[in-house]
Amino acid sequence: METIRLFELNKREIAVMTEHHYLHAPVDVGCSVEGYMWGVVEEEEEMGTTIAGYFLLGRPEATRVNGWYGSVEDMVTGRCEVTRWQVLNLARVYIFPDWQSGGYFHHPQYIPGFNDRKGQFRSTLASSAISAMAPRVGFDYLMRRPPCFLDEPYEIRWLMSYCDTRLHKGTIYREAGFELYRTNQDGIQTWRLRLPALSPDQDGQVREAARRSPRSQAYRARRAQLEMEI
Repeated sequence: METIRLFELNKREIAVMTEHHYLHAPVDVGCSVEGYMWGVVEEEEEMGTTIAGYFLLGRPEATRVNGWYGSVEDMVTGRCEVTRWQVLNLARVYIFPDWQSGGYFHHPQYIPGFNDRKGQFRSTLASSAISAMAPRVGFDYLMRRPPCFLDEPYEIRWLMSYCDTRLHKGTIYREAGFELYRTNQDGIQTWRLRLPALSPDQDGQVREAARRSPRSQAYRARRAQLEMEI
């Protein structure tokens, strides 16, 4: 395997992801969902890119986690580190069957991994794909969903994901560099990864996208009208 390449998902592909993921449930549309499909590039053999899986990302459903994220007021008063607009949730991870255990491509010839103490090959494909996504996801998301208010914090600083320990061990998050933030009484873990800051060029592109975005313009106009009425 040479590298992981990311492509943006369209609405039809997001629907396919929902159909095949084990939860068989869509991510709440209120979370402003975006996605990637990702593939393995075999450059030496000039085979192009073979799609191996999908990611879906969006805003967290919980609007506040005390001490971590919350409203702009929460951050200003020191109750939270960042605002909820600075956190993304990796809501779905799906690997196509051909790349899972027993599949045609589940082999060190095609994917990253290691042999465990019993000599069995263990894939690290999902964590490698997440690691490839992490450096760019904050910028990519803001370009697809530009911020509304540039005078408030908008840079995405954290990528989070949940893990149901009745079904999974959180291995892919640990291997991708996430830290375990907490585990609730139902055994649901919250993992998080700090994302890199936007470069000055990226920030300039995001701010320009926000200025041009009809959605962002509408929200700014609505706020300005409310302020005039007050």
